[in-house]
Amino acid sequence: MIKPLKTRLCSECKEPFTPIRYGLRITKQCGKECMKVFADKVREKEFNKETRAMKKAMNDKDSQFWSDKAQDACNQYILLRDKDKPCISCGNTNNVKYDAGHYLSRGHSAALRFNEFNIHKQCSAYCNVNNSGQSIRYRQALVKLYGEEKVLWLEGPHEMPRYRIDDYKRIYHYFKLKSKNLKGLL
Repeated sequence: MIKPLKTRLCSECKEPFTPIRYGLRITKQCGKECMKVFADKVREKEFNKETRAMKKAMNDKDSQFWSDKAQDACNQYILLRDKDKPCISCGNTNNVKYDAGHYLSRGHSAALRFNEFNIHKQCSAYCNVNNSGQSIRYRQALVKLYGEEKVLWLEGPHEMPRYRIDDYKRIYHYFKLKSKNLKGLL
């Protein structure tokens, strides 16, 4: 003998209802409207899951995606490395937004894009954006930090590496690992 079902709350509208048994399955929604809303949510969840899988597959083959991720990881590491230091160009220690500023810009010298001697903490609005990095002051600070010989090397010619997706992934993981080391997580 089949027992009668107890009254439940609808999973969508939260109103009490008496469920209906379909074979071994029991309804969790009170009517067609709530069943439609529930089905739409399930479809959307599946769609989002498939979309994430497609994006992941696409990103694994996208050079620009990994280039941006590697640059973000590099910038995060630089800001973490220099967090207790002032802006390299103006010496500002106020509570302002900071960027990882390149001495020789990525457009000018793409070969030094990920070089740690070429990137330091800079005030975002004042030095890095509005004043093009204040290159004269930046250079003076670099000479104090590393010496004239290292700065001349930075300013010299560099062969442009031909980065591939695997190179960007390696750079990304390298800077993530260095950031974890600085945070004391390893």
